[in-house]
Amino acid sequence: MAFNINVANSCKLLALRGQRYDSTATEATIVFTELETLGTYTAVMAYDNAGKGNLNIPATNLPSANGVYRACLSENGIEYSCKPVLIKCNIDCCLTKLTNEIIDCSCDCPRCASALAKAQKVFLLLESAASAVEIAGVTQSDAYFTDILEKYLKAKEICDNSCGCDC
Repeated sequence: MAFNINVANSCKLLALRGQRYDSTATEATIVFTELETLGTYTAVMAYDNAGKGNLNIPATNLPSANGVYRACLSENGIEYSCKPVLIKCNIDCCLTKLTNEIIDCSCDCPRCASALAKAQKVFLLLESAASAVEIAGVTQSDAYFTDILEKYLKAKEICDNSCGCDC
């Protein structure tokens, strides 16, 4: 009995893999709730005869292309598992821009120090959020979902207008 979600293809796709919990279930319903706006998206994953399911969901189907989601799997009306999903390509692009600024610095000036400090804060927040995603996937504690969201939002705030990809 497992339920896994991976963010793939440069944050363009969510790859879901699961094995049924209820031996009579032929499909699972997965509800994605974006934790900042509480927008939702619902998907259905069919199980094969061995009770395994695979589903790929384009990120464009979700309420937001980036953010923190709670994905809950239900079968026959019973919720069995909730997992956190962190889609952070917007923050990764910010880090890329900040890193490029640091590389372009030819001196030890205040502007370079500021970019480095900003990049360090963003990186640490994202690493900590990613670690919390791993822990929350096992414990399913609401406190971890809140922690992940707070770290993501702080990194997003620090990046403000420093995005470097599709801005």
